[in-house]
Amino acid sequence: MSKQSPTLDEMIAAAAAAQGPAAIPRLDENFSSIDPCGLREINFEMMDLVADGLNNVARHIRPFTLVSWAWRRAYAVAGETTIDHHLLPQIEDFVSRIETIFAWSNFLADPHAPLPGSSALQRIIARAEFTFGGAEWAAFDKVRRNSTALSAAINYGPGLKSLGWLKRHSVNSRVLVPSEEATAALDAFEERIRDRLDHPAFTAFGSVSVTRDEAMAWADGWSIDSLTDEERAFAARSLYGDLASPSRAKGIGYLLQAAEALGDMEPGQVRKAVAGEIEGFGPDGETEGTAALWKALQVRQLFRLSVEALLAWIIDRLSDGPAETQSLASKFMDEAGIDPASSGDAALLSLMQADEPVTRAMDDISAALARPLRDGLALAISCGLSLSLANAPEEPKSYGKDNDRLPLAKAASQARARSGKPAGNLVKHAIETWALAQHVAWAVRRGLADARRGGNTIIRLKTVVDEGGWGVLPGTGRLNPNPTPDRIQTALMLAAECAAA
Repeated sequence: MSKQSPTLDEMIAAAAAAQGPAAIPRLDENFSSIDPCGLREINFEMMDLVADGLNNVARHIRPFTLVSWAWRRAYAVAGETTIDHHLLPQIEDFVSRIETIFAWSNFLADPHAPLPGSSALQRIIARAEFTFGGAEWAAFDKVRRNSTALSAAINYGPGLKSLGWLKRHSVNSRVLVPSEEATAALDAFEERIRDRLDHPAFTAFGSVSVTRDEAMAWADGWSIDSLTDEERAFAARSLYGDLASPSRAKGIGYLLQAAEALGDMEPGQVRKAVAGEIEGFGPDGETEGTAALWKALQVRQLFRLSVEALLAWIIDRLSDGPAETQSLASKFMDEAGIDPASSGDAALLSLMQADEPVTRAMDDISAALARPLRDGLALAISCGLSLSLANAPEEPKSYGKDNDRLPLAKAASQARARSGKPAGNLVKHAIETWALAQHVAWAVRRGLADARRGGNTIIRLKTVVDEGGWGVLPGTGRLNPNPTPDRIQTALMLAAECAAA
């Protein structure tokens, strides 16, 4: 077990008692490059306007059915017609057990089954028998519930509620109740797995043992590709039908219109279509608003990638030693082929026209980031920023709580204010404010939040001001940003399962 970090009072006391300088143990901390500039939340908010209720993990229907059915089965085992809250810990344990057996069974049949938690389940997968009870199960389940469980918040948990499979009990929010509309789907699923329902794992609370052979024998009945018509029907209604929110029904409906027009469900092609980049496909009067939201999301995706790629470019250059912002700006303009004597308009604002393909600009940045020497990255970033700004709203909006997440309209307003000045002014602003200041502010903010709640100690800060200018902290490796997954693949995969014969 790692030694617990000293408290602030302990550190103050140790400093007061010190007789002189002393060596300290080497820090053994985790590093993170997730959302380094704090721009991700706006992307998610924009996704909620066209694909609310989805995430980038929950891409299959069967896990929704399985978890919903497990809650219903738990109440049947309890013999309760109403929720008896003192049984809730046993009910939650039962649901966890069913989820784990389901995953174990599927991974035995297919080690590459598209379910979360294959690594975490290795200790169970290899067993000839596992007991769901006792200290080992309790310790395993405690970790799994918030990480690799189907019901975890990062997996299928949010969608179970937002897509209408489960709803929270009016008295106790920990209690989940299957929706009435899902009854036919759960009944059909139960009929598929009737061969195992007399096993203690499905009929009793408390400690239960399951053998590897039993788990393997159950695999076919509840595999991901063994959906019933009733499951498909309810999933379609909740995804884009009469049970979907209006925004989701319109957003995913437009994706499916694009896929039908293309004759192709490939996410990259559909993304190009909804970004307005496929000739022959466009919105009609009823879909213009939805089409505009999808296009705006892709522009925001490009802007976020461009800013994070700019931070990656800066960190690469600082690996040779500290540098002032002006020096970084000069290097960037040289690599991007920008004339320092030109105006800000030529630097970034006019490199690309608004109708250039947004998805191609993202691909160009990603390709440059993947090259060993990252040659061409500065030019790709310049074009990405230019295209983002060209598609930004003309007038700044009221940003509210998102103001510090650098809305595109805010960045465009700042860029326009510098359009008549030398190119270096705008490039320097982009480096110093959009990339470095955003990164430092969010890294420090998240570090303080971790400290206040006593959470994991994660080093997010990568750049600091040194004697020679900006420098990188020890341990900082290459930053490798990627476009934020925008739920299009999730939506198309779920829709394909809904429509499967």
